[in-house]
Amino acid sequence: MKILLFTLLLVCGKAFSQLPETELFLANVEIKSNLIKIKGVEKISSHKGYNNQPCFIANDDKILFTSDIESNSKTHICSYNIKTKKTDRLSITNTSEYSASMLPNQKDFSAVMVEEDSTQRIWVFDLLKGGNKSCLSQQTDSVGYYIWLSKDSILYYKLTTPHSLHALNIKTNQDIWLCNNPTRSFKKVSSTTFFYVIHEETQNTIYLFDLRTKKATPFATDNVSANQDYIWHPILGLLKSETSKIYRYSADTKVWAELVDFSSFGLKKISRFSISANGKYIALVSNL
Repeated sequence: MKILLFTLLLVCGKAFSQLPETELFLANVEIKSNLIKIKGVEKISSHKGYNNQPCFIANDDKILFTSDIESNSKTHICSYNIKTKKTDRLSITNTSEYSASMLPNQKDFSAVMVEEDSTQRIWVFDLLKGGNKSCLSQQTDSVGYYIWLSKDSILYYKLTTPHSLHALNIKTNQDIWLCNNPTRSFKKVSSTTFFYVIHEETQNTIYLFDLRTKKATPFATDNVSANQDYIWHPILGLLKSETSKIYRYSADTKVWAELVDFSSFGLKKISRFSISANGKYIALVSNL
């Protein structure tokens, strides 16, 4: 099934020229006792346009992100160096790429490429040179979003009707359907567990999936979120963004509580966020 990139990003089928304008911010923070203290926030995207999908690399000194930085109706993977504050384009192609992620080997990165015939597959790139090295799985197309579970397996959002969530064994090409109507939020919790979210008519339901038992258990519900952006933090647990705020879910009280508010720094609608492994930074995408 071949679906153009703008169908994924906008769903409603708008053209590339109408991609939402987004800005990328970097917050210097301190995480302690289930709290986030903001030390400072700066805008790190100098390009006016689409700047989205931030991902920290292993040593947390760079951020990979998607941008239409050259304004040629294509999106590419760029890197931002936190120390030097320099931005470089990494994927040097004639196609569009998005959803960058570091491979488990932490030497290369992967991205969804919209190929010449509009097929969307995951490709592997050299982190230093940026050249595409290989297609991860020739048989697996219509990929929207994905995460690495291990060096041999991924979870991916497949652009079927309805959209669906799948687990793929890269070595054997075994493809297992998990659910329909997932949101774009699914993340590893531990080496044996990941979470995913199913969008229902009146709420989002977050499930924990145990890789050992192959069973999914409802963990939380969210009745108010329109953003559908959730992550898992090893200390803070399940988090979501809503307007200018980040909320934390308490499994004990089953309540979403405000964790931090970025409105005083000019952020109005946080559509994505990512926390560095060392806990010192939060990359935030704000819609204009």
